Amino acid sequence: MASLTNRGDLHSDVVNQFIQAQAGEYPPPVLPDNLRNWLAQLSLLYGVPVEYMVPDIRLLPIESIRFFYLDRNWLDRMVDGALSVGVLSSADSVFNLSFYKQIYDEVDKAQLTLRSTLRETPPAVSGEVGGPITGFVFRSQVVSDFPGIEINLTQGGKPLPIIRMDTLSSNTLLCMVSGVPDKVEFIQPGEGLQFGLFPNDPPQDGSDFHLFLRGLGQSGYPAGVQIEDERGTKLRGYGSFRAGDGQPEGVVDIKSLVDNITTTMPTGSLQDGKLTSGGFAIQMTKTAQKQPYESGSNFPPCNPSTNTDPVKNEQ
Repeated sequence: MASLTNRGDLHSDVVNQFIQAQAGEYPPPVLPDNLRNWLAQLSLLYGVPVEYMVPDIRLLPIESIRFFYLDRNWLDRMVDGALSVGVLSSADSVFNLSFYKQIYDEVDKAQLTLRSTLRETPPAVSGEVGGPITGFVFRSQVVSDFPGIEINLTQGGKPLPIIRMDTLSSNTLLCMVSGVPDKVEFIQPGEGLQFGLFPNDPPQDGSDFHLFLRGLGQSGYPAGVQIEDERGTKLRGYGSFRAGDGQPEGVVDIKSLVDNITTTMPTGSLQDGKLTSGGFAIQMTKTAQKQPYESGSNFPPCNPSTNTDPVKNEQ
């Protein structure tokens, strides 16, 4: 049966409506939320096979980290390809050609809120819509040992929003951020708080371990904050295990450790010059460790193989 509508007139009406919508004379089509979020997930590489992101396993050996940029032109082409699947008529094609910029803008906005949407939490930090997207792939035993590892990314001291963070395998973590960080910090989960001591590295004569000295709220030394000398080096207290016949192995010589802490603490940092039981507990606190990676003016930050000295770890 012949169509009752002239095809040329129909196409002309569709094109005119799109032109009017672009000029603000006609309500533009609305991109559905589910489609916008799906395109945002696609643009953040959800569902993209790992072998497409890391084509050769030798590029990501064990105990390595690789930083990267995402090319927005490439992401836009990915969106084009996804939308082309739904082009079933000339009207669909004209829509894509007419509103591609608006579609890209909607997807860019959704990228910043997608993670909080999936987690059903409010976004903590706002990012730059359409700005650069960077990130890293981290392959290490740390990922499997600390599934709740925390990551802070900052630029000039200001936090940047994480827009995706997922484990690709038991020991591989993918993280994406809106912006270009100049500092990335890996922090052990909060449940890592405990009493503990650090083995000496390198070994030291006369002691087996050390701890980092903390202020106790006296003479300008805030309670719990690590004490540094004039060169910025963190002060340490040293101790040893009990020795001698009949002494059990692995038992700390508490008296010698307390004496060493007492003599090493800065003048006036101890009340009446004595280390109380509460003060000793503060000194023994072993908080979650933090490993920072910093850069100069260029990204990526630094080669992790040159910045893994445990001495540089912050508590």
